[in-house]
Amino acid sequence: MYFFDKSQYQKLLRKACNVARQNSGMEICGLIIHTDFHLKFVQTRNVSRKAGCFIFSKFDVRKIVTATKILNQEVVGTFHSHPTGLAVPGHSDIKYAVDNSLMFIFDCISKKGKLWRIHKGQARNMKFDFVRLKRHLT
Repeated sequence: MYFFDKSQYQKLLRKACNVARQNSGMEICGLIIHTDFHLKFVQTRNVSRKAGCFIFSKFDVRKIVTATKILNQEVVGTFHSHPTGLAVPGHSDIKYAVDNSLMFIFDCISKKGKLWRIHKGQARNMKFDFVRLKRHLT
């Protein structure tokens, strides 16, 4: 079972839906980081100009991977939104995924998300739940 911060999930789902509605079906995307306690979404810029498509910013990905290593955390997958489709990986989603990685898809129509494990060209639905993380101001 995997756990996501409920507040972060809700904010990102709202953002995915707003971006899709305001920008003619554009997607959001990013990396999934394992923090040893839960999974965290870290958004990157989508450098694709096509609706219904995403391409990670190489610069953003390099910065996130570097920071993740410094924090002794691990990049375990990716996420993106489907502005007009179900939260099911498409052919190209699976084709370009790192083998044995996680993929989270935000469905902007039903306003829900699904988590998948991509392994040997197949997508398997994974269970996840939410935790509430306390925010500390320093």
